[in-house]
Amino acid sequence: MPMSRSVWFPFPRLFAALALLLLAAAPVCAHVTKLSSAKLTVSADAVDGAIELNALDLAVAQGRVADAPQPGAAPPATAEDEVRARAYLLEHARVLHGGQPCPGEVLGATEKADHRVYSVRWTCPQLGGDLRYEATLFHAIDPASKHMVTVQGAVARFALLSVQHPTVDLGAATVDTPAMLRHYFEAGVEHILIGFDHIAFVVAAIAWGRRFWPLAKVVTAFTLAHSVTLALAVLEIVSIPSSIVEPLIALSIVYVAGENFLVRNLSHRGWLTFGFGLIHGFGFAGVLREFGLPKDAILPALAAFNLGVEAGQLLVVASALAVLLLIERRLLGVPPGGEADVRVVRVLSGAILLLGAGWTIQRVAGL
Repeated sequence: MPMSRSVWFPFPRLFAALALLLLAAAPVCAHVTKLSSAKLTVSADAVDGAIELNALDLAVAQGRVADAPQPGAAPPATAEDEVRARAYLLEHARVLHGGQPCPGEVLGATEKADHRVYSVRWTCPQLGGDLRYEATLFHAIDPASKHMVTVQGAVARFALLSVQHPTVDLGAATVDTPAMLRHYFEAGVEHILIGFDHIAFVVAAIAWGRRFWPLAKVVTAFTLAHSVTLALAVLEIVSIPSSIVEPLIALSIVYVAGENFLVRNLSHRGWLTFGFGLIHGFGFAGVLREFGLPKDAILPALAAFNLGVEAGQLLVVASALAVLLLIERRLLGVPPGGEADVRVVRVLSGAILLLGAGWTIQRVAGL
């Protein structure tokens, strides 16, 4: 049915505000670091580590390139740059014995795709007692930076270090499973809350609903689907290049937002989100591969991450629903228990459609 201009653009200012709000969700001009990691081996007289850092992150931390959000290759490092990089590493990755730093030495470095892996040894007198590993790598350029640590040898431990928690105890021969599960749950929540394309998809999928539990079922179907493909991808059973997955994710946003102009019945949305969730799962897999998984606890960590994603999505649903109800009841006078206001849904869906189309063009072009 043709739509009049008054129906399509009932509130030009509201449309513009929503569009600007969604566009403003893009990352600001702060460098977002990749996950760094350390594999530590504790022996009788030393702690040996293989520390893996993203070369571009290292260049930004050294001030060799400008602080910028766009991805790219790090500029070639000179011999002087490499000396400074090793000094930076020893300053920001330390082993502490009794609160005092142990002497550290970089034994060598190797290239690994767009990363550099440094071999480091810390020698501490009379190992044992209060022995800790402290990492403050990239904290100055990215307050959200994470550093994954796996420990083997005389002790076995896993930890995910951050600005808030920069140290891990090397004196206990146990794997802190509750802490590991908490870290991956938090990572799942965080990924949804900063994953603006996934937020846009979820909001478009629930735009016609005004009751929480039916909408929760829609996003749970999405979670179940992406959990399947996420596991298949992380376990390397199925692999699809991100150059294919990312444009498809953007197109799924365009489709769901566009469908909102034609269909109001949400009865099929569970199946729709399940189908598109299979695609989004491969996108999550790319993030989780970069984030890293403990080899001895892949399935528990994967489950915790998925539960975190589900919790994040339900938080998005609750927040979006609260905002939509507030707009309809306070600004438009829609009575409690009434159906969604068609104007609000079309304005919101139009803004998301434009955003999804922009992402599609950007990702197909490789920008």
